Amino acid sequence: MPTLVLVIIALIGAFIHSRRRRHDAGPATTIDIFLVWWLAVAVGVSSIGGAGYHLFDGPATAELIGYTRGDGGFQFENAMGDLAIGIAGIMCIWFRGYFWLATLTVMSVQYLGDAAGHFYYWIAEGNTKPGNIGPPLWFDIILPVVGWVLYALSRARNGDAAPQRTSVAA
Repeated sequence: MPTLVLVIIALIGAFIHSRRRRHDAGPATTIDIFLVWWLAVAVGVSSIGGAGYHLFDGPATAELIGYTRGDGGFQFENAMGDLAIGIAGIMCIWFRGYFWLATLTVMSVQYLGDAAGHFYYWIAEGNTKPGNIGPPLWFDIILPVVGWVLYALSRARNGDAAPQRTSVAA
């Protein structure tokens, strides 16, 4: 499923979830609800989807980005990184506090590193394929930035206290 669709699902799900909990949801809880939906759906599910593209259609995915079709080893390694981030993102439903911080950190290193690579190949090699300068590039920047903004707001509202239980299942 394309990342944009999952971002929209995360935002709608968080909005509905926060409205259902409005009787006991102050600003801190509402922010945490949006953050957990962002981490679980926009990051988690989309990363697992990205892993699927690299695992099951690696050569076509590489070609879309503007890379050589390459061998399966490169695609497998890339898929495992995406899969790890996806699993950690979904685990944010059940684990809070520093787990969110760790997930955001790992995701940011991967995604912002990917973005740097996209920019490099755009500038150095003139790679203007949609998979290089299109949505993958922009989501590699947007997903971490939005995640960090929500995390910073959560920490500012909660102080040093661990975020409250606001799981998608609640």
